[in-house]
Amino acid sequence: MKQKSWFWVLQVLVWLIIGLINFSVQYFAGHFSATISWLNFTGMALGGFIVTSAYRFFLKRQPFYLKLKPGRFILTLLATGMLQSFLWIGFIYLITLPFAAKLNINFLQLLFNLAPLLTIVLAWDFVYLSYHLIRRYHTNEVEKWKLEVEVQKAQLGALKSQINPHFLFNALNNIRALILEDPTLAREMLIKFADIFRHSLHYSGEKLITVAEELDILTRYFDILKLQYEDKLHYTIVSDDEALKKNIPPMILQLLVENAIKHGIALTKEGGMVAVEVRSKKGELLLRVKNSGTLQVKNTLEDSLGIGLNNVSERLSLIYPGKAKLMISEEPPFVIVNILIKE
Repeated sequence: MKQKSWFWVLQVLVWLIIGLINFSVQYFAGHFSATISWLNFTGMALGGFIVTSAYRFFLKRQPFYLKLKPGRFILTLLATGMLQSFLWIGFIYLITLPFAAKLNINFLQLLFNLAPLLTIVLAWDFVYLSYHLIRRYHTNEVEKWKLEVEVQKAQLGALKSQINPHFLFNALNNIRALILEDPTLAREMLIKFADIFRHSLHYSGEKLITVAEELDILTRYFDILKLQYEDKLHYTIVSDDEALKKNIPPMILQLLVENAIKHGIALTKEGGMVAVEVRSKKGELLLRVKNSGTLQVKNTLEDSLGIGLNNVSERLSLIYPGKAKLMISEEPPFVIVNILIKE
């Protein structure tokens, strides 16, 4: 649900109060006519409302303030404050033009109001920007902790998939059978089995690892799965040299492969192919997992393809806000999951 904004209510009230205070001081002091007092009220209330609302409109489309260093922030604040003040004076001059000759008002006289108007504008700008800076800091902190939670959830999910009873039983049972048939291969598989767990624990606190590290552990993961699925599972891993140096979230490819096995290979008697491809080109990193199977269209991503891909999508949006997307398509007889990351 979208949070209700009180900006316009406060904006109207603040400028009405400022206008009324200015009107009261001039009118009840007795030094100004009613016409001048009402003109000043309109100029102060409506003029201040217009220039600050226009400034807000500009900032919402060009939020450069939030990225400036302190020194440039202050200089830019003063410069835009001066501009708003001159525009404000220009507005006051326009509404007084019809009465200028009668009341002996000219633009140079109005310029004497520059200092108080600048003070009011700077106070408004400071309060408005401070609110958004504090809100941005709070949002960043929330996103930071949300990212930590999502990373931990994904890593826990990967670890759980490795130690769930089916995976654990099948892997250890197959390794046990290999001990009599091929002791050397059994020892190698046991080492790979241990490496998978070590990898999960070692990178539990990491946000990013290299593609080369991810593919290395993914190969071991495939080798363990081959013990279970034997000829039902065929896989390929392809990458270019540049892609191997890039950083990605740990176990993200492993989660895609796990999803491909669970919703593709495991559901058919004849099994199929899982192809992993990583490419780096023109400032973009492509991660692709293609598996034999069909795409079951349902209401949500989580329903149709499992919570694993939903977690991957959430992690990508947190780590690469606006720069990464997960796409799912079907090119019979394959289901393809693409992740595109702008570097």
